[in-house]
Amino acid sequence: MKMRIVCGMIFTASAVLAVPLTTPWGEKVTSANAWRDYPRPQLVRDGWTCLNGDWDYAVTSVTNTPGRPTAWDGRIRVPFAIESALSGVGRLLKPDEFLWYTRTIACRKCPGERVLLHFGAVDFRAQVFVGHREVTDVPHEGGNLPFTLDVTEYVADGENELTVCAWDPTENFVNSRGKQSFEPKGCFYTRVSGIWQTVWMENVPETHVAGYAVATDIDKGTVTLRFDVRSPRFAKPEVTVEVAGVKATTANGEVTVALPSPVRLWSPDAPNLYDFTAACGADTVRGYFGMRKIETRRDAKGVLRFFLNGEPVFLMGTLDQGWWPDGLLTPPSEEAMAFDIRTLKDLGFNMMRKHIKVEPARYYYLCDKMGLMVVQDLPSANGDERSPFKAKTVAGYGLQRRELKAMMDTLQTFPSIVMWVPYNEGWSQPGAFPTHAALDWTKAHDPTRLVNGPSGWVDFEGGDWGHQPERRAWTRHLPPGVCEAADVIDRHDYNRVPGMAPLNARRVSFLGEFGGLGCRIAGHLWTEKAWGYGATGGADAAANGPKAVEARYVALMGRIAELAAQGLGGAVYTQTTDVEAEVNGLMTYDRKVLKFDPAVLRTAHERIYDSLKR
Repeated sequence: MKMRIVCGMIFTASAVLAVPLTTPWGEKVTSANAWRDYPRPQLVRDGWTCLNGDWDYAVTSVTNTPGRPTAWDGRIRVPFAIESALSGVGRLLKPDEFLWYTRTIACRKCPGERVLLHFGAVDFRAQVFVGHREVTDVPHEGGNLPFTLDVTEYVADGENELTVCAWDPTENFVNSRGKQSFEPKGCFYTRVSGIWQTVWMENVPETHVAGYAVATDIDKGTVTLRFDVRSPRFAKPEVTVEVAGVKATTANGEVTVALPSPVRLWSPDAPNLYDFTAACGADTVRGYFGMRKIETRRDAKGVLRFFLNGEPVFLMGTLDQGWWPDGLLTPPSEEAMAFDIRTLKDLGFNMMRKHIKVEPARYYYLCDKMGLMVVQDLPSANGDERSPFKAKTVAGYGLQRRELKAMMDTLQTFPSIVMWVPYNEGWSQPGAFPTHAALDWTKAHDPTRLVNGPSGWVDFEGGDWGHQPERRAWTRHLPPGVCEAADVIDRHDYNRVPGMAPLNARRVSFLGEFGGLGCRIAGHLWTEKAWGYGATGGADAAANGPKAVEARYVALMGRIAELAAQGLGGAVYTQTTDVEAEVNGLMTYDRKVLKFDPAVLRTAHERIYDSLKR
């Protein structure tokens, strides 16, 4: 397939997608440097092979595809989705099409070793072939999370042909599509298909560490590490751990280590991390953890609040969508991700709500290192269905529960993540009983974090019903206070003077979304039809310039400080950056303009933190 790039437009034989904006990091991306950082910072080995870069691709009909393509349409840059500018293609994939990838990989087969093939994420369904043999016993489903295939028995020593077939129905199935849409508008954006995170390969000993989980106890000064060890033998091999100069050995996969005093705690102000090594037979891996404790407790005035490491803390952050104009769901580079996180820190935020997206592992690693707490959403299983009784919601419930577990297990080791959000605004949320079952399971599966059940709208005594009295009749299934699921009562309020959910005996009041002050910056717009929750131009253009909107932002933060003094536990401003048609961001979509004075915003946020001391 022939392709040319002219004036920010990508042209292919199949489609034309406008690319009106690029980021400073996207402008530097090449096939040779695309995502070369080690993709799994919690479980590091020295030897690995990055498979990002140029692959051949083809798009075929779902109904008329006899098998693997015999001809290819052109080259595509992995790990960027085919719809993105950075893929070099910029083509919308239809739900009745397969997207095929192929390339040659060089494998080393050694006695006593396994060859593992890792995918960071493929949206939505993936089949993987080596030569003409399928490696996936059943196609992998789930577009947001990593998966690993043992290809030892499929590859030969030397060069092998690797082929991936992806299918992405977007809105036509029960898959977790998050905010992807066939027709982007409002707060839904350009769809993303196929490989969109790093593909890589490594050789490991037959007996090796496949993963670990961590539980810290800051009161006792201990850390418990639970290792997932893969071995051809029935008996569990020994694992020897060394951390902070202390060695410990276990034969059952779990070990508790008492750390030297004083224990260095993790917090946004002091993001201390402990490195460790774990040796299991011939396998040695490196990892890390952070010592922190997040909980709900009553403060000196008897108000239920969030506590971090024994001290009351107000969670002040932004709604962070994690979209990029040139890479869509895939950040252009690690530098780009670090820029977003550093900017939030510089503006005085201590948290972000990662909204309807799971980031690459290195993103959370940066949050761990730089000290930014994360409230992590589960990407919604298909649609913005506000009623919990629709058939598609029922059909997707099982898949959503499986993906919730997979997300939690994948991200469990990152100390920056302090809260899980299984449901947002009723999207794909089931009825009362299954909602509470999911929230109870979430809390039991990971007692080291808080659980924010339904974030906004559909409560069932697990979120916020107070601002929607017309729904009370069908959101309640038990008397108030009898079944208060999870840890948070969450209100979304885009009024100019936001309120808060009433103080609750069991759940902390949380403002899960608010604000959204639209501010257009000429020359940095995805579309001229840009919108915001406030006025965004026209006759009011002068009143909606950066200085005027900054003043409204400061006043809004003053209101949040008032609510914090009254008992509000945290607040999430919409949003970090502009996204496609939305101009509610503190930054433009291309990250080239910070709309407001950082010092002014920092001062406004400090007043919120200080309000807890009143």
